[in-house]
Amino acid sequence: MYLSNPERLKLLGVHLVTRPFDFFRYLRFCLFSDSPLRQGLPWWSFDAIDWVRKNHKRLNDAFEWGSGGSTIFLGKLCGSLYSIENNSTWLSKVGDKIAQLELRDVRIELKGIDLSTPNGFKDSDYHSSLSKKYDLIVIDGEDHFGPESKWSAREICFEKAEHHIRKHGAIIVDDSWRYPKIREISKAKEIMIFRGIGPCRRGVTSTDIHIY
Repeated sequence: MYLSNPERLKLLGVHLVTRPFDFFRYLRFCLFSDSPLRQGLPWWSFDAIDWVRKNHKRLNDAFEWGSGGSTIFLGKLCGSLYSIENNSTWLSKVGDKIAQLELRDVRIELKGIDLSTPNGFKDSDYHSSLSKKYDLIVIDGEDHFGPESKWSAREICFEKAEHHIRKHGAIIVDDSWRYPKIREISKAKEIMIFRGIGPCRRGVTSTDIHIY
């Protein structure tokens, strides 16, 4: 789903015509805002965000690869959150926001990442940080994956996450349109595909939630 700008605009137009109430969300959170961290919202589709809000009580213990607005959002909803980040400058910004809001049950750590080869990534601290089971695992971190790529860090993260998700838990995959293989290999009881607009996005995206 690597689209040209005219194709992206067409998709956005169709979405807003078929869901006119999203137009006000688009104006407030997308068109005139450029920072999910400032908003305290994930860079997911709004429908996925709404689903997590409604179901957060069963997603008490959370882990995420990749920090940002999602860290603030989940830090307010979940009983505990462990967030992994590979960029020290960005970690400082997220950490400042966590401290400002006094989110005491959020732990964020800097971990080294190796994206040179699949085995290098699997051996990195970033990948191995997931070491116990959680109610919610979010895959939204560094990847460098594109149309010419032969492997994806997020796909490798997903394979590991499935061994660390609790019964009735959920794995969230953002920008899921890039990763059709994940839908193919998923062992989830249900996969919910949320396509639509999201915070600070100029177009339409998709966020998948895999339920176990």
